[in-house]
Parts: sequence; C-alpha cells; structure tokens
Amino acid sequence: MNQYLNKIALSILIAFSAVSCSNFLDVVPKDKILESQIFENEAGMQNVHNGLYVMLASDELYGRQLTMDAVDILGQQYNMPASHTKTKMATYAYAEANPKKVFTDIWQKAFTTVLSANKFLESLDEHSGIVSQEKANLLKGETIAIRAMLHFDMLRLFGPIYKVDPSMPAIPYYDAPVTANNPILSAKDAMSKILADIDAALALLEKDPILTTGKYKATTDYDSNPYYSQNRGMRMNYLAVKCLKARVLLYAGDKTGAATVANEVIAFTKSTPFFPWTPFLDATNAANPDRIFSSENFFALSDYTLYKTQEDLFDSKLAEPMIYAPLLNRLTAVFESNDNDYRSLPSWKIPVVGGKTQKTFFKYADVPETKMVFRMQIPMFKLSEMYLIAAETTPVPADGIALLNTLRYNRGLTNLGATAVLATEITKEYRKEFMGEGQLFFYYKRNNTTAIPNGSTTSGNITMGPLQYVVPLPDAEINFQ
Repeated sequence: MNQYLNKIALSILIAFSAVSCSNFLDVVPKDKILESQIFENEAGMQNVHNGLYVMLASDELYGRQLTMDAVDILGQQYNMPASHTKTKMATYAYAEANPKKVFTDIWQKAFTTVLSANKFLESLDEHSGIVSQEKANLLKGETIAIRAMLHFDMLRLFGPIYKVDPSMPAIPYYDAPVTANNPILSAKDAMSKILADIDAALALLEKDPILTTGKYKATTDYDSNPYYSQNRGMRMNYLAVKCLKARVLLYAGDKTGAATVANEVIAFTKSTPFFPWTPFLDATNAANPDRIFSSENFFALSDYTLYKTQEDLFDSKLAEPMIYAPLLNRLTAVFESNDNDYRSLPSWKIPVVGGKTQKTFFKYADVPETKMVFRMQIPMFKLSEMYLIAAETTPVPADGIALLNTLRYNRGLTNLGATAVLATEITKEYRKEFMGEGQLFFYYKRNNTTAIPNGSTTSGNITMGPLQYVVPLPDAEINFQ
C-alpha cells in the first residue's frame, strides 16, 4: 500500500477541500493549502468531516461496489452468464483483470478514507478549542466509527473465513495517519481493534441527539448549529454504531454479545416513536414507494449519484450482457412465489420499456415527489437486521421464530408454523431483505456455507470455500509488506 499512501498523505487536505471547499481552492493554489487554514474555523472543520461521508458514497465503496455491485455479484444475486461483462466476478475468478481491478480499487479507496479519517482526528486534536467538547465528541465518535466500519468490511472481504480459523493473516489496521505500511494482522487481532474502536465511538456518542429527537429533527443544542443535530440518520450515529457492534460480534462468533446489543437496539425502538416499521401503504405506494423502508433505517448513506448508478446497473434498456438482473425462477424462489411481500413487487417488476421479459430491479429508482425523505439513500444499518441477529442468537428457537414473525408481519407475510426450522428461515430472510445492500455474501461467508444457489443457472448450487470466500489482497499490499 505504500506506493499510494505517500501520495495520499501529500494530497489529503486538497482532497478534503475539493469535496466541499471549492471557493477556497479558487484563491489558494492547491499545493499551498495549509492544514491550519482549513481548520481555522468551525465551518472548515465541518466541511472536512462531511467529506468523509462523500468518500463513503463513492462508487468504490458503498455507493456501488460494497452494496449493489461487486459484493452482491459474489452473493449470486444476479444472472451473470458467459456473455456478461461481469461473469469473471460471478465465478470468483479473482486473478482475472476486471475482478482484480475492482477489488484493488475497493481496497485503495477504503484505506484512503481511513487515512482521511485518521488525519481528521489528528487535526481535530491539534486545533482543539475551535469547537466545544460536546461537538468534538460527536465528530470524533462518528469518525472513529467510520474507521471501524471500513476495517470490518475489508476484513469480511479480504480476510479468512473467521469461523474456520481467525488466527490466519487478514488485514492491516490503521488508527493513526501514517504513510508506511502497517503489518498484516490476524483476523482475530484485527477484530479486537475493530471492537475497541466501536466501544470508543459509543462512549463519545452517548449523548447523540438521535436518542432524544430522532434522526431528522434539529435541536437547539450545539449553539443551534444544525450540522450536529439535524439528519442524524444520515450519519454514523450512536444507534448505527450499536448495530455495527452487533454485526461485528456475530461475525466474531460472540452470539451472546451480539444478542445483548441487538436486543438493546430493539428495546430502544419500542420505547420511542422514532423508528417505526414502514407501513404497507408507504412501502407499496404506487407513485412514490419507499422501497428502502426508510423509517426503519438507523443510518442511510446519502448518494447524490444514486440514480445514475441505478441506470448503469439495472435500467431495463441495458443490453443483456450488461444489465444486473436475476433469472425469473430464481427470484420467484427467493420470494417463495409471494408478491404480497413488500420487498418484492415495488422493487422487482417486469419493465414496460426495454423489451425485457424478466423482472428488473427498481429499489434505487427515483420517485416523482422530490420531497420524499428517502430519496438518494442507501440503507446501511436497519431494524430488520437487529431482529435477524436477535433471532439467530436466541437460545430458544421458539423465541427466534417469534422475532422472525414480527419481521415477516411487517413485510406483509403470514406467521411461520411451529415446525419451521429457524436457521433455514433466517437464510430466506437474508436473501429477501438485503438485495442491493451487499450483506448476503457476508452472511454466507460468516456461516461458511458450503453451497449457495447459482444465480446464473435455473437450478443447482455453487460449491463455496476459501477460494470463493476470500478475496486475495491486492498486489500493491503484498509487494510492500
């Protein structure tokens, strides 16, 4: 990684400024920007902090590859026949040119963002006094949580199958703005650092406004500056970090810890009106459907290029070798031939243009009403996942079925019977719930699932193991270790 970390270090402040300080760049040459100038006031500090979220929404990260593109291809969500441009990705041919470039770009962008986060934390400490301690705590807490989340997703993607052997080499961990390569840690050691960062973030965010006023409403606290209290649901807030902790603990095999955290989040939602299940009429609204179930999302990422990505991947006018779409019988099997499921009909439809006979993906398509709060949002952490984690980790299967039935009821489905097999039903819900969100592949990898449905054939499975689940580290990382 050294060959590009040095370049990042030299340009990091320029990159921040390019994101949100264009007026500043108009009058100061790029190579003369000084950190002290950017951090000389609160507005500049906020601009740099907001730049982290812009980076998260990039195509290489959650704006595309880690949600609806590469990672969902690995999860066999789409039909990728031999003629398709991404068939090498769908067959786990990681050494081929296209997959290799995609995953190198993901790695580099992730650690560029980590370095940016670390530089922000360092600069925030060096320029203490610009903002109050309460504001600094929010900024630090969010930033440390972003760092933890990125490391965790690099661990899930490039690390070993944790359930099999967490002592195997995985990824480096960067908790300071260094430009030299840090050593590759074992998956277990990287996990320890991720959890330490999560706990540090939670301590800093314990007075998060989202806990008292919800995810959109601004408060009169923080000098009435809306940056700190408005739209908390679009930031790595306290509840989002709790969800991240539950996800991480479950991946690490700590079912007791994951259950505790997931149930804490569920209990909180029952005690406040801030995170209700999305009603049927909102989810299936003929004109403006809320396909992402926005009321349930603890953190959704704003992506102002989302509809361009929707067109690039899922538009019905795309030629067959380019469109990301499932085989109809595979999609029908996922939803068990039930279009009453709120996740089915609004997001998956046979289009009226483009000449396609299979259903195409509309989850991220725009809606006519531009004032809808869910526009241009990608779900990152949501209530349904907490129910799934709680169901998976309960020691009483009947309690797990009851949790699944709550989720199913709020997706328009009937209750499961007493003879339902909990693990099987959880897998079914993961396949339905996280389309376009990049979680299914990681669910399979976490459980070391040995065979998964082949998205490019009408029947049959793909045998899975380390060669499929473990993406090789980029050459640049290996060569400079």
